[in-house]
Amino acid sequence: MDVDAVSPPYKDAFDGTTDKFTSTDNFLAIERGKKKDIECSLSSSFSSLVDRNRQILVGIVEAIIFCGKQNIALRGQEDEARGNFRALLSQQAKHDPIMKDHLENGNPRSMYLSPQIQNEIIEICGSVVAGEIVKGCNSSFCFGFIADEATDASPMEQMALCLRFYDSSKGCLREEFVSFAECETTTGESLANSFIENRTALGVHIPKTRGQRYDGASNMSGKHRGVQARIQQLVPRAVYTHCKAHSLNLAIIHASGTMHARNMMTTVQTISFAFNYSAKRLLRFQENLENDPTSRAEIDRRTKLKSLCETRCAARSDALHTFLSSFRTVVAALVELAADYGDVKAAGYNSSIRTFGFIVALVAVEHILKALFQLSKMLQDKECDLIEAVSEAQVITGMLQAERADDDAWAALYDKSVDLAKDVDVDPSMPRHVGRYIHMPNAPADTPSQYWKTNMYLPFMDSLLQELDSRLLQGHARYKVQFLIPTKVNQLTDELVSEIFTEFEQDLQVDEATFVRECQRWSTKWRISSPQNLSTLETALSSAKDVSCTNIRRCLLILLCMPVSTATAERSFFTMRRVKTYLRNTMGTECMSGLGLLNIHRERDINAEEVVDIFARKKERRLALLFRVKTH
Repeated sequence: MDVDAVSPPYKDAFDGTTDKFTSTDNFLAIERGKKKDIECSLSSSFSSLVDRNRQILVGIVEAIIFCGKQNIALRGQEDEARGNFRALLSQQAKHDPIMKDHLENGNPRSMYLSPQIQNEIIEICGSVVAGEIVKGCNSSFCFGFIADEATDASPMEQMALCLRFYDSSKGCLREEFVSFAECETTTGESLANSFIENRTALGVHIPKTRGQRYDGASNMSGKHRGVQARIQQLVPRAVYTHCKAHSLNLAIIHASGTMHARNMMTTVQTISFAFNYSAKRLLRFQENLENDPTSRAEIDRRTKLKSLCETRCAARSDALHTFLSSFRTVVAALVELAADYGDVKAAGYNSSIRTFGFIVALVAVEHILKALFQLSKMLQDKECDLIEAVSEAQVITGMLQAERADDDAWAALYDKSVDLAKDVDVDPSMPRHVGRYIHMPNAPADTPSQYWKTNMYLPFMDSLLQELDSRLLQGHARYKVQFLIPTKVNQLTDELVSEIFTEFEQDLQVDEATFVRECQRWSTKWRISSPQNLSTLETALSSAKDVSCTNIRRCLLILLCMPVSTATAERSFFTMRRVKTYLRNTMGTECMSGLGLLNIHRERDINAEEVVDIFARKKERRLALLFRVKTH
């Protein structure tokens, strides 16, 4: 632009004697959109045009954000004009004359309503949400990484990537989903490379990784060629731990392999399917349930039997509780189906469950698994840390061990089984004893109570306790940081301090002697004050803000950021299946990731003006959307 052509009010801006700092401030203000440049100031018509165009695009962006957050499909496969996105804009146009004029008289080449533009805006919205999460992650000292894989409706293998970190600005622990990523293959090498590439693309500072959490599949957990081993080659301090919720499921699966428990669960699953997938049987079950107010109250207003979940084994207690509570109703319905309709299968099911062995196994196993249900829910909580997980598992294990040694506990279960058997005309009994059994426990006993305790109850309980101990209670060396929690400093010894320093030496800024002195000061402080409310890693971290306990804070942070389970990644797959249905199976991964982020983080406010700015700066647009001077 020619300086001499500028009117006097603006000529001073080009004066060589103008202060350089003032000029720099003006330039930055214009670039950030806080001030208008000379062209815009001289052209009020251009300024009005930009304002009008931005208002139109903000309306379009807000409609897309609304659809994404509510998981509403934007367009149909056959007629785009009748899609939800166009319907929202038409509704908006009733109250917005500018949008109405754009929809009715706009240039067809610059309407910004095409599927390509919609997808582009969706990806920008997703990047805005993910960018805020990544910014908080990178500002933290360290973070944990969570990943899992599943098949979408295409079908294509998709990975869900999540981050766990402590947000110092908000003073809280965060475990957030950040992206879906497509898997070409599921080998350890391919997945590890994909994890690194996708995190790098998101802007995550990978060297800050201090924890990895996957399931126990060999391609993820393999010591030599699995994902965790390959990630540790790149970031040696990124310690892998098996998902605790999966570990609990595996413990239940292996314990349920005992003969009586396995046979009972198989029968319950078969009968549940038989009722739930037959209208005739389900109707007869519901009619009998209406006539049994006791059972109806115990199953908490449910009208169907629950099947045993194959993946969330701890939830089996809920299915067993429903079957146990409605046992009389199930028997009555099976008897009527066999008598009135000649249902041969119903007669067979009735014979299977009207045995004392089935009844006593149902009562005992349901009671034992009920104790694990709350533990399973706790392990899937985002705010749960490894110390809490192990502590709660120790409590549950101790409770089960006490029940195993308590004769009164078994007597109560046996009496409950006898009462339930009487309701369906079944007498307490035990199988006959023969000299040698290979495939089933058959220890001799004088009474039915003694027989079922020795051959069913104790084997199941012992197997479960052993699995819980090996899968949940065995901890990593980093777990010793728990003795830096104020309520546990009385157990802190010089040997533990030395072991903690050895484990975290690469993340600390001091030598061992300095770290020992810091721990001595820390333990002395809390031994004097005797805190009662600082019993978790997060509360301990909130009290370690003093400059004199910087290294203790780092140790607490690292352990806190190590994930407990992959539940956050698994929850994202529920969103994936809602977003990418069989009717939308041509959706790309980038678009699916953006819609997933909008839906999962729907409580977050997204500034439509910010999205418009990013959209406008990506490339030259047909509509003027920014105030800026074109350079020639």
